[in-house]
Amino acid sequence: MAQNKRLYLFTAIIVIIVIIAFIYSGASNSTPKTSYYTNNIVSTYNSKNGNSVVKKVKTHLSKVVLAKNFNYPFFSLPSVSGDYSFVDTANYFQTYGVKNPHYEGSVIKINNETGNIVWKTTLPNLIMSNPTVISQINKVFVGIGNDAFFRKNGKLMRGTGISGIYALNISTGKIIWKFNTIGQRKATPVYKNGVLYSIGGNRILYALSAINGKVLWSLNYGSISSASQPLIIGNNLYFGGSYPYYLFDVNIVTHKIVWKDNFGKMGINGGLDDVTPAYNDGYIYTDASQLINPKTNEGYDYLYKINANTGNIIWKLKEGYGKLNFPHGAQKQGSIPAVVGHTIYVGSNAAQKIFAVNTNTGKIIWSNPSIGSNIKPFIVVGNLVYYYDGEDIQIYNKSNGKYIGTRTTGGKVAGSGMTYVNGRFYVVNVAGDFYIFK
Repeated sequence: MAQNKRLYLFTAIIVIIVIIAFIYSGASNSTPKTSYYTNNIVSTYNSKNGNSVVKKVKTHLSKVVLAKNFNYPFFSLPSVSGDYSFVDTANYFQTYGVKNPHYEGSVIKINNETGNIVWKTTLPNLIMSNPTVISQINKVFVGIGNDAFFRKNGKLMRGTGISGIYALNISTGKIIWKFNTIGQRKATPVYKNGVLYSIGGNRILYALSAINGKVLWSLNYGSISSASQPLIIGNNLYFGGSYPYYLFDVNIVTHKIVWKDNFGKMGINGGLDDVTPAYNDGYIYTDASQLINPKTNEGYDYLYKINANTGNIIWKLKEGYGKLNFPHGAQKQGSIPAVVGHTIYVGSNAAQKIFAVNTNTGKIIWSNPSIGSNIKPFIVVGNLVYYYDGEDIQIYNKSNGKYIGTRTTGGKVAGSGMTYVNGRFYVVNVAGDFYIFK
């Protein structure tokens, strides 16, 4: 009897060990947790109707040309063509955190002189790409899809529901064609010579006819891309991916990968797939993150200089250590670098700083503390650098980093940044405000 009890006890222990091992194994290969917004940020940051400017000298943001509230949660970078702006809305901030949300987004064409809406086209999922406006062929292209992870045939994918690329008539907003995909098309598609190039959540690069949306060729590059808009230089397409984390160079003539850098082996586990690379004089610059402590959400941000022809890393700058995610829980993102001459302007959420870095040496020229989001592209006009911290647009002297002034926009600035065209800044925020500054 005692022997049977010992046998039962031994068997129970073995079963428990097997179950624990199974759970651990499953956890190590589990789907990454999608970060959701837990409240309605649009209502939290209602427009303050404030256009205050704190300035020591006159800047390009001193005059308000247009200020209007549309009560839409604007999310994308405004695309400007002639007298019109094209901007995307998304119920991104309203639906994340809601069980079984109904995702939806719209493309809006706005008259820059009157602020009137020319047309609005609603699409069946989130629109997190920027509108790609090609006036020569009278079309606007957008990618749709949400951030949710899922698995298909054992492979990790991102973006549930209806996803794909839509072509809209630039004059009427009517859908001309659509190309549906498995997985989101969060990255803004890029256009060259009648072809639209799109990366996304199903690990596949598509080359589509801009006329009818037919697939001209495709390439399974093996990673998931989020907001990393492809950068097209000559016949080469540069972009980042995640799970696994790689930076890619794809030749659009041969349809083959020229080189790919394995950033995962370097410890990178965030940011790379959200950063549009910068190019200057034969080199690629990109930013990436390394989460060190998941419990405290802390880690490092890095800036890289890479040979565009070979993929060889020339130098790496450790920007700093600190918290990587945003206060509302969005996932890690790296900063989009801007290169002007021999200087790179870049930000770091971890360090809570912005930097000017020498392109040749990778040494910091100047840095300034900053509060908020430091992931958006910098704009350099004359001797001034403009960037925003998620709510306010900050202005610095580009040579020495001296603070010049601040422009408030009445609400959280949209996810993708601001646009500068012909002496004017175009800015939207998630409170639904649309501004043109001069």
